[in-house]
Amino acid sequence: MIEKLTIIGERINPGFASSKILLENQDIKGIQALAVSQAQKGAAYLTINVGESAMENIAFIVEVVKAIQAVVDLPLSFDYPHVSVQEACLKAYDPAKSRGRKPIINSVTELRWNMLDVLKIQPAKVVLMASERVENGEEVSNQTAQQIADTARRMALRVVNDGHDLTMDDLMIDVSLCPIATDTEGQTRRAIESIQLIGNDADLSGIHTLVGLSNLAVMLPKDALDGQRLGVRVESAFLTMAMPLGLDVILGTPGRDYRMLPDDDFVMQGVREAINLDGFETLERVQQLYRRD
Repeated sequence: MIEKLTIIGERINPGFASSKILLENQDIKGIQALAVSQAQKGAAYLTINVGESAMENIAFIVEVVKAIQAVVDLPLSFDYPHVSVQEACLKAYDPAKSRGRKPIINSVTELRWNMLDVLKIQPAKVVLMASERVENGEEVSNQTAQQIADTARRMALRVVNDGHDLTMDDLMIDVSLCPIATDTEGQTRRAIESIQLIGNDADLSGIHTLVGLSNLAVMLPKDALDGQRLGVRVESAFLTMAMPLGLDVILGTPGRDYRMLPDDDFVMQGVREAINLDGFETLERVQQLYRRD
Protein backbone atom coordinates (compact mmCIF):
# COMPACT_ATOMS: atom_id res chain seq x y z
CA MET A 1 0.00 0.00 0.00
CA ILE A 2 1.11 3.54 -0.74
CA GLU A 3 1.25 5.89 2.23
CA LYS A 4 -1.30 8.73 2.13
CA LEU A 5 -3.31 7.10 -0.66
CA THR A 6 -6.98 6.59 0.17
CA ILE A 7 -8.64 3.75 -1.71
CA ILE A 8 -12.39 3.67 -2.27
CA GLY A 9 -13.02 -0.02 -2.93
CA GLU A 10 -14.72 -0.27 -6.33
CA ARG A 11 -15.76 -3.91 -6.56
CA ILE A 12 -19.42 -3.75 -5.52
CA ASN A 13 -20.30 -2.60 -9.00
CA PRO A 14 -21.83 -4.42 -11.98
CA GLY A 15 -18.92 -3.23 -14.11
CA PHE A 16 -17.03 -6.27 -12.83
CA ALA A 17 -18.27 -9.59 -14.23
CA SER A 18 -18.14 -11.53 -10.95
CA SER A 19 -19.83 -8.68 -9.08
CA LYS A 20 -22.51 -8.39 -11.75
CA ILE A 21 -23.48 -12.01 -11.13
CA LEU A 22 -23.74 -11.41 -7.39
CA LEU A 23 -25.89 -8.33 -7.91
CA GLU A 24 -28.15 -9.88 -10.54
CA ASN A 25 -28.75 -12.86 -8.24
CA GLN A 26 -29.21 -10.53 -5.26
CA ASP A 27 -26.67 -12.72 -3.46
CA ILE A 28 -26.45 -10.83 -0.18
CA LYS A 29 -23.98 -13.24 1.43
CA GLY A 30 -21.72 -13.01 -1.62
CA ILE A 31 -21.92 -9.20 -1.57
CA GLN A 32 -21.09 -9.22 2.14
CA ALA A 33 -18.07 -11.44 1.49
CA LEU A 34 -16.90 -9.02 -1.20
CA ALA A 35 -17.23 -6.13 1.24
CA VAL A 36 -15.25 -7.98 3.91
CA SER A 37 -12.53 -8.89 1.42
CA GLN A 38 -12.05 -5.28 0.33
CA ALA A 39 -11.96 -4.10 3.94
CA GLN A 40 -9.32 -6.67 4.81
CA LYS A 41 -7.21 -5.57 1.84
CA GLY A 42 -7.05 -1.94 2.93
CA ALA A 43 -10.05 -0.08 1.52
CA ALA A 44 -10.92 3.13 3.37
CA TYR A 45 -14.42 3.34 1.84
CA LEU A 46 -16.58 0.95 -0.17
CA THR A 47 -18.45 1.94 -3.30
CA ILE A 48 -22.07 0.80 -3.51
CA ASN A 49 -23.47 0.54 -7.03
CA VAL A 50 -25.98 -2.20 -7.78
CA GLY A 51 -26.62 -0.97 -11.32
CA GLU A 52 -29.63 0.64 -12.93
CA SER A 53 -31.90 -1.81 -11.13
CA ALA A 54 -31.66 0.52 -8.14
CA MET A 55 -34.12 2.83 -9.88
CA GLU A 56 -36.65 0.02 -10.17
CA ASN A 57 -35.91 -1.71 -6.88
CA ILE A 58 -34.91 0.78 -4.21
CA ALA A 59 -35.54 -1.88 -1.57
CA PHE A 60 -32.62 -3.95 -2.86
CA ILE A 61 -30.01 -1.21 -2.54
CA VAL A 62 -31.33 -0.42 0.94
CA GLU A 63 -30.91 -4.09 1.79
CA VAL A 64 -27.36 -4.04 0.41
CA VAL A 65 -26.40 -0.97 2.47
CA LYS A 66 -27.70 -2.53 5.67
CA ALA A 67 -26.15 -5.93 4.91
CA ILE A 68 -22.72 -4.43 4.27
CA GLN A 69 -22.87 -2.34 7.42
CA ALA A 70 -23.65 -5.52 9.32
CA VAL A 71 -20.24 -7.01 8.42
CA VAL A 72 -17.80 -4.09 8.00
CA ASP A 73 -17.35 -0.76 9.76
CA LEU A 74 -16.09 1.20 6.75
CA PRO A 75 -17.97 4.27 5.51
CA LEU A 76 -19.75 3.76 2.19
CA SER A 77 -19.71 5.68 -1.09
CA PHE A 78 -22.96 5.83 -3.01
CA ASP A 79 -22.20 5.96 -6.72
CA TYR A 80 -25.41 7.22 -8.33
CA PRO A 81 -26.46 10.32 -10.28
CA HIS A 82 -30.08 9.94 -9.14
CA VAL A 83 -31.34 11.96 -6.18
CA SER A 84 -33.93 9.32 -5.27
CA VAL A 85 -31.28 6.61 -4.94
CA GLN A 86 -28.96 8.84 -2.91
CA GLU A 87 -31.86 9.68 -0.60
CA ALA A 88 -32.61 6.00 -0.02
CA CYS A 89 -28.95 5.21 0.64
CA LEU A 90 -28.49 8.04 3.12
CA LYS A 91 -31.67 7.10 4.97
CA ALA A 92 -30.44 3.50 5.24
CA TYR A 93 -26.87 4.41 6.24
CA ASP A 94 -26.12 4.23 9.97
CA PRO A 95 -23.02 6.31 10.85
CA ALA A 96 -22.78 4.56 14.22
CA LYS A 97 -21.90 1.36 12.36
CA SER A 98 -19.07 3.16 10.56
CA ARG A 99 -17.54 4.57 13.75
CA GLY A 100 -19.26 7.90 13.17
CA ARG A 101 -17.69 8.47 9.77
CA LYS A 102 -19.55 10.18 6.95
CA PRO A 103 -20.60 8.39 3.75
CA ILE A 104 -19.75 9.79 0.31
CA ILE A 105 -22.18 11.13 -2.28
CA ASN A 106 -20.78 10.38 -5.74
CA SER A 107 -21.30 12.68 -7.51
CA VAL A 108 -22.39 16.29 -7.99
CA THR A 109 -21.98 18.32 -11.19
CA GLU A 110 -22.84 21.95 -11.85
CA LEU A 111 -25.95 20.78 -13.70
CA ARG A 112 -26.83 18.32 -10.92
CA TRP A 113 -26.57 20.80 -8.07
CA ASN A 114 -29.86 19.69 -6.53
CA MET A 115 -28.08 16.52 -5.44
CA LEU A 116 -26.81 18.52 -2.47
CA ASP A 117 -30.36 18.66 -1.11
CA VAL A 118 -29.86 15.11 0.22
CA LEU A 119 -27.44 16.52 2.80
CA LYS A 120 -30.55 17.46 4.78
CA ILE A 121 -30.90 13.74 5.57
CA GLN A 122 -27.48 13.46 7.19
CA PRO A 123 -23.94 14.85 6.76
CA ALA A 124 -21.82 13.37 3.99
CA LYS A 125 -18.68 13.93 2.00
CA VAL A 126 -19.20 14.91 -1.62
CA VAL A 127 -17.50 14.07 -4.91
CA LEU A 128 -17.54 17.05 -7.28
CA MET A 129 -17.23 16.15 -10.96
CA ALA A 130 -14.99 18.79 -12.53
CA SER A 131 -14.75 17.36 -16.04
CA GLU A 132 -17.96 19.18 -17.00
CA ARG A 133 -19.24 22.73 -16.56
CA VAL A 134 -22.46 24.61 -17.24
CA GLU A 135 -22.39 27.10 -20.08
CA ASN A 136 -25.54 28.90 -21.23
CA GLY A 137 -27.61 26.46 -19.21
CA GLU A 138 -26.11 23.38 -20.83
CA GLU A 139 -23.50 20.87 -19.67
CA VAL A 140 -20.24 21.18 -21.61
CA SER A 141 -17.16 18.94 -21.38
CA ASN A 142 -14.01 20.70 -20.20
CA GLN A 143 -11.21 20.49 -22.75
CA THR A 144 -8.27 21.95 -20.81
CA ALA A 145 -6.69 21.50 -17.41
CA GLN A 146 -7.42 25.14 -16.63
CA GLN A 147 -11.11 24.65 -17.36
CA ILE A 148 -11.18 21.63 -15.03
CA ALA A 149 -9.39 23.56 -12.29
CA ASP A 150 -11.67 26.57 -12.73
CA THR A 151 -14.75 24.34 -12.49
CA ALA A 152 -13.34 22.64 -9.40
CA ARG A 153 -12.66 25.98 -7.74
CA ARG A 154 -16.07 27.39 -8.61
CA MET A 155 -17.92 24.32 -7.33
CA ALA A 156 -15.86 23.88 -4.16
CA LEU A 157 -16.17 27.50 -3.06
CA ARG A 158 -19.88 27.47 -3.77
CA VAL A 159 -20.40 24.30 -1.72
CA VAL A 160 -18.54 25.50 1.37
CA ASN A 161 -20.25 28.91 1.23
CA ASP A 162 -23.78 27.66 0.55
CA GLY A 163 -24.65 26.70 4.11
CA HIS A 164 -24.20 22.94 3.75
CA ASP A 165 -21.82 22.82 6.75
CA LEU A 166 -19.07 21.30 4.62
CA THR A 167 -15.34 22.06 4.68
CA MET A 168 -12.73 21.51 1.98
CA ASP A 169 -11.79 18.28 3.74
CA ASP A 170 -15.30 16.98 2.97
CA LEU A 171 -14.85 17.49 -0.78
CA MET A 172 -13.23 15.29 -3.44
CA ILE A 173 -12.63 16.63 -6.94
CA ASP A 174 -12.94 13.99 -9.66
CA VAL A 175 -10.82 15.11 -12.61
CA SER A 176 -11.71 12.00 -14.70
CA LEU A 177 -9.52 9.50 -16.51
CA CYS A 178 -10.02 7.68 -19.79
CA PRO A 179 -8.25 4.54 -21.07
CA ILE A 180 -4.71 5.46 -22.03
CA ALA A 181 -4.96 2.93 -24.87
CA THR A 182 -7.42 5.25 -26.67
CA ASP A 183 -6.21 8.64 -25.40
CA THR A 184 -5.65 10.65 -28.58
CA GLU A 185 -6.81 13.90 -26.96
CA GLY A 186 -4.34 14.24 -24.10
CA GLN A 187 -6.86 13.46 -21.37
CA THR A 188 -4.30 11.72 -19.15
CA ARG A 189 -1.94 14.69 -19.37
CA ARG A 190 -4.89 17.00 -18.74
CA ALA A 191 -5.81 15.09 -15.57
CA ILE A 192 -2.28 15.39 -14.19
CA GLU A 193 -2.07 19.09 -15.04
CA SER A 194 -5.45 19.79 -13.45
CA ILE A 195 -4.43 17.97 -10.27
CA GLN A 196 -1.41 20.25 -10.07
CA LEU A 197 -3.48 23.39 -10.63
CA ILE A 198 -5.99 22.38 -7.95
CA GLY A 199 -3.19 21.46 -5.55
CA ASN A 200 -1.56 24.87 -6.05
CA ASP A 201 -4.77 26.83 -5.36
CA ALA A 202 -4.44 28.22 -1.83
CA ASP A 203 -8.19 28.82 -1.61
CA LEU A 204 -8.75 25.06 -2.01
CA SER A 205 -6.33 24.04 0.73
CA GLY A 206 -7.42 20.77 2.34
CA ILE A 207 -9.49 19.57 -0.62
CA HIS A 208 -8.94 16.09 -2.06
CA THR A 209 -8.50 15.06 -5.69
CA LEU A 210 -9.78 11.74 -7.00
CA VAL A 211 -9.61 9.58 -10.11
CA GLY A 212 -11.20 6.30 -11.14
CA LEU A 213 -7.80 4.69 -11.60
CA SER A 214 -9.00 1.43 -13.13
CA ASN A 215 -10.26 3.34 -16.17
CA LEU A 216 -6.66 4.03 -17.20
CA ALA A 217 -5.62 0.45 -17.97
CA VAL A 218 -8.82 -0.72 -19.66
CA MET A 219 -8.14 -2.39 -23.04
CA LEU A 220 -4.45 -3.08 -22.32
CA PRO A 221 -3.08 -6.63 -22.61
CA LYS A 222 -2.03 -8.59 -19.54
CA ASP A 223 1.75 -8.25 -19.79
CA ALA A 224 4.33 -5.70 -20.86
CA LEU A 225 7.26 -6.62 -23.12
CA ASP A 226 9.45 -7.22 -20.08
CA GLY A 227 7.11 -10.02 -18.98
CA GLN A 228 5.63 -8.20 -15.97
CA ARG A 229 1.98 -7.20 -15.48
CA LEU A 230 1.16 -4.13 -17.53
CA GLY A 231 -2.10 -2.72 -16.20
CA VAL A 232 -1.13 -2.21 -12.58
CA ARG A 233 2.20 -0.68 -13.61
CA VAL A 234 0.45 1.82 -15.91
CA GLU A 235 -1.80 2.71 -12.97
CA SER A 236 1.24 2.93 -10.69
CA ALA A 237 3.01 5.19 -13.20
CA PHE A 238 0.07 7.57 -13.04
CA LEU A 239 0.16 7.53 -9.23
CA THR A 240 3.91 8.18 -9.29
CA MET A 241 3.36 11.31 -11.37
CA ALA A 242 0.10 12.56 -9.83
CA MET A 243 0.47 11.98 -6.09
CA PRO A 244 3.31 14.49 -5.58
CA LEU A 245 1.02 17.07 -7.23
CA GLY A 246 -1.92 16.45 -4.89
CA LEU A 247 -3.79 13.29 -5.90
CA ASP A 248 -4.71 11.43 -2.72
CA VAL A 249 -7.89 9.41 -3.42
CA ILE A 250 -8.59 6.71 -5.99
CA LEU A 251 -11.53 4.58 -6.90
CA GLY A 252 -9.60 1.33 -7.18
CA THR A 253 -9.17 -2.30 -6.24
CA PRO A 254 -7.95 -2.93 -2.67
CA GLY A 255 -5.03 -5.36 -2.54
CA ARG A 256 -3.85 -4.46 -6.03
CA ASP A 257 -0.10 -3.93 -6.21
CA TYR A 258 -0.10 -0.16 -6.55
CA ARG A 259 3.37 1.25 -5.96
CA MET A 260 5.58 4.23 -6.68
CA LEU A 261 7.81 3.40 -9.65
CA PRO A 262 11.43 4.42 -10.16
CA ASP A 263 12.27 6.72 -13.05
CA ASP A 264 14.05 3.94 -14.93
CA ASP A 265 11.12 1.51 -14.80
CA PHE A 266 10.27 0.35 -18.34
CA VAL A 267 6.56 1.16 -18.05
CA MET A 268 7.16 4.38 -16.10
CA GLN A 269 9.34 5.70 -18.91
CA GLY A 270 6.83 4.71 -21.56
CA VAL A 271 3.80 6.25 -19.83
CA ARG A 272 5.64 9.48 -19.09
CA GLU A 273 6.68 9.79 -22.73
CA ALA A 274 3.26 8.77 -24.06
CA ILE A 275 1.28 11.39 -22.17
CA ASN A 276 3.57 14.13 -23.44
CA LEU A 277 2.77 13.20 -27.03
CA ASP A 278 -0.37 14.01 -28.99
CA GLY A 279 -2.85 12.11 -31.13
CA PHE A 280 -1.88 8.72 -32.49
CA GLU A 281 1.73 9.20 -31.36
CA THR A 282 0.44 8.69 -27.83
CA LEU A 283 -1.16 5.39 -28.79
CA GLU A 284 1.94 4.25 -30.65
CA ARG A 285 4.12 4.91 -27.61
CA VAL A 286 1.70 3.01 -25.36
CA GLN A 287 1.72 0.08 -27.80
CA GLN A 288 5.51 -0.04 -27.55
CA LEU A 289 5.06 -1.17 -23.95
CA TYR A 290 3.60 -4.49 -25.09
CA ARG A 291 4.14 -4.92 -28.81
CA ARG A 292 7.25 -5.29 -30.92
CA ASP A 293 6.97 -3.65 -34.33
